[in-house]
Amino acid sequence: MSLRKDFIERAIEQFVAAIASILQARKEKRYGDARALIQETSRSVLGMEYGTLTLADAESTSRLLGTHARVRMLARLVREDGELMREQGDPLTADSRFLLALELYLEAMSLGLNPDTEDATAIAELRGLTDPASLSERHQRMLAQA
Repeated sequence: MSLRKDFIERAIEQFVAAIASILQARKEKRYGDARALIQETSRSVLGMEYGTLTLADAESTSRLLGTHARVRMLARLVREDGELMREQGDPLTADSRFLLALELYLEAMSLGLNPDTEDATAIAELRGLTDPASLSERHQRMLAQA
């Protein structure tokens, strides 16, 4: 097995375990723990601070991350962050996170992501949680083609 493939497989395993931990922390209403896990997962799996990755627009962030797999991972983290914000009574931040997550999924698709069932479900749910008119014209076109 190549070193690159081994690294990618370990990153995916680490990410899947982190998402499971984030979901468990949310279920137990340990929101601070869930937020810390999002931050740590961003650093350990994506190699960058979560705040830095969510500061820029989705297109710029996707170019920075470089691969559809990494952009997809960030989209999932951002969506989980949106769920946390909603559960904590911050609908405005939740809405902005859901919008960013949708844009990141669209960017991942532009980088070659072939959405599986989980991705398609996430994209459909995010469409229902966001106002498509809030998307950039580019992302509105991408969404119409998705």
